[in-house]
Amino acid sequence: MNYVNIVEKSKNFIELELVNDDHSLSNLIKEVLLSKKGVILASYGVEHPVLDPDTGRYISNPTIMLKTDEKTDAEKVLKEALKDIVDLCNKTLKEL
Repeated sequence: MNYVNIVEKSKNFIELELVNDDHSLSNLIKEVLLSKKGVILASYGVEHPVLDPDTGRYISNPTIMLKTDEKTDAEKVLKEALKDIVDLCNKTLKEL
């Protein structure tokens, strides 16, 4: 089962779905994307969540949408943002 499904993709737009997730990662990705040069729109949406009986977490399939200007490749910016998040996590782990 995929964790990420690409809903729509073009040079300047990408929409992806995170399977069985909540607001946490979606919001973090959105915030990092908004700090990137060339980003026109970065947002996410979450349909009404359901309670996962196995974990006790409320989950949904949030969708993340990214639109960039004509000079900026959306997939490249998304990958940069995800790398920034991984780097931040690694830095935090080292400091603990």
